[in-house]
Amino acid sequence: MKALKSSFSEIFLLFIKDATIKSAETLELKSFSPDELIAHDYELAGEIDDYHFFEKLYSVTYKTRSVGVVFKRYFFQDQQVGSGFRVLKGVRLTSLLKEYISYGQHHPEVMKPLAFYFFHDKKDGAVIFDDSLVVRFSHKNQRDGYQVDTLESDYDEMGILNKAATNAIKYTMDFHKIEWARISLTKRHYPSAYRRLVKTLKVKEKHAQADHKLKGTAPLS
Repeated sequence: MKALKSSFSEIFLLFIKDATIKSAETLELKSFSPDELIAHDYELAGEIDDYHFFEKLYSVTYKTRSVGVVFKRYFFQDQQVGSGFRVLKGVRLTSLLKEYISYGQHHPEVMKPLAFYFFHDKKDGAVIFDDSLVVRFSHKNQRDGYQVDTLESDYDEMGILNKAATNAIKYTMDFHKIEWARISLTKRHYPSAYRRLVKTLKVKEKHAQADHKLKGTAPLS
């Protein structure tokens, strides 16, 4: 498994900023052409005369450990469409959101509105950034919080997918407004991962409000 120089956090921020991975150098490639991908041991999934993608497993650093990520480059026939990632176990949603919000307090250009969607049992869900980017997450057991599963985007160089990433979430999951009220954290039918997420967002919101009050600016939203 090839190890990338870029960390997962760096890749995530690039994905948030550009809604895709624009530079092949991020994956240490010369380009995203099919020939270049095949030369670097990418595997083809699908038919080349239809919608298909090339994928490869990489190792990236996240905090103090290595995490496996599968990079996917999408095509329709010979035209490039966009990119996405599947993330193997090792990235907690709460940790990633903490990093993102903290970074955004100093770089407001990356801050985007967040919308949370869940299946009814709250074990699986997604957060949509700016109605265009998707981070899917899941809860496998009581000890772990939500784990990041995929990074997806509506970015479409050909304009043929009609917001496929966000629509897939909106058509299969329910929008859920995160409630700060204490009673919402005590409902037994909410898994521990959900309660951790609410607490994390509540704490970061309070810190953001205090920080911007001192600076005389409005809190980020």
